Amino acid sequence: MIAAIVFVIMIGLMVFNVPIAICTALATVGGIAYTQDVPMMVFVQRMFTGMDTFTLIAVPLFILCGRFMALGGITNDLIAMSRVMVGYFKGGLAYINIVASMLFAGITGSAASDTSSVGAILIPAMEERGFDKDFSVAVTATSSTIGVMIPPSIPMVVYGASSGASIGKLFLGGIVPGILTGVALMIVSGIIARRRNYPSDAFVGIKKSIIITLKGVPALMTVIIILGGIVGGVFTPTEAAGIAALYSFLLGKFYYKELKFKDIPKMLAEVALTTGQVALMIATASSLAWLFAQQGVPGMIGGFITGITTNKFALLLIMNALLLFVGTWLDLSPAVIIFTPILLPIAMSVGIDPVHFGVIMVVNLAIGLFTPPVGVCLFVACGIAKCSISYVVKAFIPFLIVMICVLLAITYVPALVMTIPNLLM
Repeated sequence: MIAAIVFVIMIGLMVFNVPIAICTALATVGGIAYTQDVPMMVFVQRMFTGMDTFTLIAVPLFILCGRFMALGGITNDLIAMSRVMVGYFKGGLAYINIVASMLFAGITGSAASDTSSVGAILIPAMEERGFDKDFSVAVTATSSTIGVMIPPSIPMVVYGASSGASIGKLFLGGIVPGILTGVALMIVSGIIARRRNYPSDAFVGIKKSIIITLKGVPALMTVIIILGGIVGGVFTPTEAAGIAALYSFLLGKFYYKELKFKDIPKMLAEVALTTGQVALMIATASSLAWLFAQQGVPGMIGGFITGITTNKFALLLIMNALLLFVGTWLDLSPAVIIFTPILLPIAMSVGIDPVHFGVIMVVNLAIGLFTPPVGVCLFVACGIAKCSISYVVKAFIPFLIVMICVLLAITYVPALVMTIPNLLM
């Protein structure tokens, strides 16, 4: 009953565009009031407890790393690097958009940052070259979701903190799904580009291609520093985030020379605002997750699901469907915190590794980032293109289909996720 009450309160508030964190907080307060046996002060205590984790310090540090890179001029270099790699294919700018998102994903760990940084440059450029606006928005928003799959990934840090799974293994496990998603999106883009006769870019020559690529390599070293340090046991994921932030600052200031000291106060204010938003969502979601656990909701939902079937194949299908639904209306971080203690025990009961399930969960919820009504990447991309969501929905369908195909592949072929983590850690 309490789960139904919380759900009704959250959906009711979301209808009126109340921020997710406030929806979660008020729903939790409503649930506590309904139980009548939990002091209201516990709500605040559990919020603090949910944030009192050393691992979560990595979240603001990865956000800071991404902002240093964005202000340091890395976006243009990554796009230029993508251009020499795939720009000469038919519909080259679409390929460039996807590859740039994959490269950018290895720096920021945030899909929304990817959408705003890459989309601000490539959506107008694609329109100028004759690409349809709805297609440009669809490519940008869907490819940006790779940002939460390829390491570093903020949602994987949150999942690791919630489940106790190795964040290093989660980062490594996201590499193949991220690459598969990028390849799948490029295949769809290529088919559409040929049908609509979208233009391609001229090949710039081998010498210039090498120069452009070498210029972008130092930025991509961020991923190697993070993964190499974690896998090699040199530092923890949180320490890796700090090292990455320092490296990105030095890179933007002394290598690209576009990061100015006068820009740093404003940038830090933006990082603080973003961190505050994420932290509030994590804190309120942690309080709600505790309330659910205290009232036995995970056991009830687990019993209900396993009562339908105990077949591993069917259980994974049910959990995927549930997470896809959740991703359409709940932001990624709170969804991870709320549903990990509910679904992870079910997954483990049928032999699913926590790392494998974590990647499945993140990919599921990533699809929600470009689906209405709460798709963050969708809203950001539409804002850049100055168009309505209804105008672009149809263009998303082919990309949605292939992303679900990738999701099913990583769900039922564990080796796609677990091979690299098992080899390196």
